Amino acid sequence: MRKGKLTVVMCVLAVMIVASIPRAGYAEGDTGFTLNKSAENALPDQALEVTVNGNNLKALYAYEALITFDPDIVELDTAKSKLEGFFIPPKVVDNRKMTVAFTMVGKKAGEQGSIALSTITFKGKAQGNANIKLISVKALDPSLTATIYSYGTTFDDLEGYEWANMEIEALASSGIIKGASATTFKPGDNITRADFICLLIRALNLNAEVDGNFNDVEDSDYYYKEVGIAKKLGIAQGTGDNQLEPRLSISRQDMMVVAARAMEIAGRMQHESVSDLSSFSDSSEVAAYAVSPLAQLVKKGIIQGYNGMIKPNDTAIRAEAAVIIHRLLNK
Repeated sequence: MRKGKLTVVMCVLAVMIVASIPRAGYAEGDTGFTLNKSAENALPDQALEVTVNGNNLKALYAYEALITFDPDIVELDTAKSKLEGFFIPPKVVDNRKMTVAFTMVGKKAGEQGSIALSTITFKGKAQGNANIKLISVKALDPSLTATIYSYGTTFDDLEGYEWANMEIEALASSGIIKGASATTFKPGDNITRADFICLLIRALNLNAEVDGNFNDVEDSDYYYKEVGIAKKLGIAQGTGDNQLEPRLSISRQDMMVVAARAMEIAGRMQHESVSDLSSFSDSSEVAAYAVSPLAQLVKKGIIQGYNGMIKPNDTAIRAEAAVIIHRLLNK
């Protein structure tokens, strides 16, 4: 592939990772996506073919489809594109989720109408329903404006967290955030100080030479490197006496403070001396060190609050962390 084409492809892929405007469902006459299966039930050592279809397309330039399947019944065999362009081979995550992606190269008008986009062949491992499902499709037009079409969730425990479903699924499908298991996310669980720092560092691709760490972070801790990077860059400043208290649940205001610092380090937000949190009825509860960072995130639309409250001293939960990380990436 020529250098110019590769540049175009990489730009499109970058947009596919971070850009999203949610749209749910598919109705006759609307743009949407479906799966056609050669059979509902699999048989050992026999092929089961699935076709990804675009319906009533209007200038489809690129797409990324998230599909789930039962790994005890089938395994991925091959996949091929029905369109001319750059096809990204399927990537299987957590043994039961896969993404299929495609982009045109160069100036193209995009696909129109109802057409087959790609075919995926599974090999049967056992007899039974393979539960192959289309979860979502991220579609881009020639201007690289992205729309997400959502058809379900890969996690079984997101009921009641519809406000975070799209963000959780988007981050999970790209490998930025992981579930508690293959089928659960535990969106209401508190997130620790170390785990949120790990998410920030990985999501924003921040790096630095780790030449020291907090006194309560051991070399053997799974978060040693990410916390060390955050300390080196000034994102994590600890609680005093060179302590981080990494396993404690992080408060909402501390989550926002380290998020704002990370945004500045990553060049996604310039430091501004702002302090207007008057739109929130509980703004007086925000600690002095957190006022300016929180105000910056509010101004950028990353923090929106709940019913006119910012709840700075509440502990942050995993669903909230996913929403914050997703918004950071979209800025």
